[in-house]
Amino acid sequence: MSLDSLFHPKSILLIGSSKAKSSKIMVTPEIFRSVYLNLHSFEGHGFLSDIEKSHKYPPADLTLITLPPERVLEISKELKTKFLLILSGGFNQNQRRKLLDISKGKFRILGPNSVCGMINTENGLNTTFEKELRMRPGKISVISQSGGVGAVLLDYMISNKIGISKFAWVGDMPDINECDLLEYMLNDKNTKVILLYLESVKEPRRFMDIAKRSEKPILVLKSGVSEESKKRALTHTDSLSTGSEIYSAAFKQSGVIEVESVRDLFNYSLIFERYKERKVENVAVVSNTGGSSIIAADFCHKLGLNLAEFSEKTKNEIRKKYPKLEVMNPLDIRADANGERYKYVLDIVVKDKNVDSVIIINQLKSCLLNPEGLETLKRIKTGKVIVNCAPGDEDYRKIRFFLRDTFPIYSSIEDAVKVLKKVSEFGKRF
Repeated sequence: MSLDSLFHPKSILLIGSSKAKSSKIMVTPEIFRSVYLNLHSFEGHGFLSDIEKSHKYPPADLTLITLPPERVLEISKELKTKFLLILSGGFNQNQRRKLLDISKGKFRILGPNSVCGMINTENGLNTTFEKELRMRPGKISVISQSGGVGAVLLDYMISNKIGISKFAWVGDMPDINECDLLEYMLNDKNTKVILLYLESVKEPRRFMDIAKRSEKPILVLKSGVSEESKKRALTHTDSLSTGSEIYSAAFKQSGVIEVESVRDLFNYSLIFERYKERKVENVAVVSNTGGSSIIAADFCHKLGLNLAEFSEKTKNEIRKKYPKLEVMNPLDIRADANGERYKYVLDIVVKDKNVDSVIIINQLKSCLLNPEGLETLKRIKTGKVIVNCAPGDEDYRKIRFFLRDTFPIYSSIEDAVKVLKKVSEFGKRF
């Protein structure tokens, strides 16, 4: 069965209780009410069923339940639905088997223990219990085997005003798993980049086959590599983790980009949403401080990225207007540089045939740069890969405000270089 009615249901039924509390995960009146409020943004038809008041369940494409396992098993026998999304947890192995038996030939199941469920910004679908989420539509989709890790990634994206296409928390996966969702997102026209947090892979061979067919970047954070974390992963998703070396080799073979942290997942998604099949070997660094430019050059060397040799034409054109600059790569345009100087220099650098990617570094503290002056960079026209770095926290926030989505922006020099390296590796597939 296609997952289209899961992400694009025409009707939704929410079943829960506004009174009864349980010791089971995700079963409280507060969660029931919060999910109900978030579904107000859904563009289709919605139905609410409080089990304290009603036991008649209208047919719906998607049914959401926030109830204990025993009640879910009872109610699921009466449902006329295509998909059942179970936010609540606490299901044992026997209860999961019973649930599958009930659903066979009738409906597909996402969860139990999905926790946050799903987001689809195309139609306002938001089954989370988080309040006042202000999400921008975008082209990045996420699959998470953890409610908490997915929530951290969601927080990164919302706080940085990064656009989201779809978000899915898979839970215990007795039915719909990460492979089903990955295959759906590969065919989704509104998804350009797919991020996954995995503790296990239910169908490793199928996962690899799907990934090999993908022309979209697939970024994976795989946890459960230590013996201690493997034990925890088993209790968390009811699926045993395999050795990290085996997974890493499989990911590499199938073209999946493996990352080391949730922050890396977020950082890499920014550049892959914009750039994919690009050559990134010869890098130019343009900075308003010498120290930061040298650090960037060192990271490029460490990660195997070449520093471009500027052409004589590039050197002469920059010297023509700024004769006091020592024109070499990395290029320090001095602490008194304003937006106009950045724009003039970068217009020349991006036209240099020896340059295929650029790292721009802007610092405000100890420099004379006004962040609003950087709005001139929005007018730079080039097909080359550009990343911007504003080292620190406050400088990053200010510069991001003025540059918006002009380039992928990072708050550390190391992050800016690392993302270029990943684009370089991915581009060699094509």
